[in-house]
Amino acid sequence: MDLKTLRRLAKERTRLDLVVQGVGIYRKELDAEIRFNMAGMKECINQPFNPYADKINLLISGLEEALACATYLGFTTFQTHPKPHVLGYHYFKTEIGGKTAYFNIQMTVQKQHFLYSITETLHWDQLE
Repeated sequence: MDLKTLRRLAKERTRLDLVVQGVGIYRKELDAEIRFNMAGMKECINQPFNPYADKINLLISGLEEALACATYLGFTTFQTHPKPHVLGYHYFKTEIGGKTAYFNIQMTVQKQHFLYSITETLHWDQLE
């Protein structure tokens, strides 16, 4: 399947199954649920990753399990692009396609947690 089709499937799947349904993944480290919104889903889809197709396939099938099982690494208030509604980010480590990957969980001023991105790197020196 071509990448354009995979991206479309990932966007539709996450919108219908996670965002619209209000799904949350409880993590005891946060004492809260990680929720999903379309801004975060689009960021997850658009963020570069190698192997990109494996990341998109995770969004289509397996995202909830991967988030539930990921290893908690810590919290940082560091933001590369500061947003007034964001207090900082929690990071979780996972593996996608045999490669280490990180879930970036955005914590808002309302103390809500949203999956914001899936990346290959962290700001290690900024973890608190």
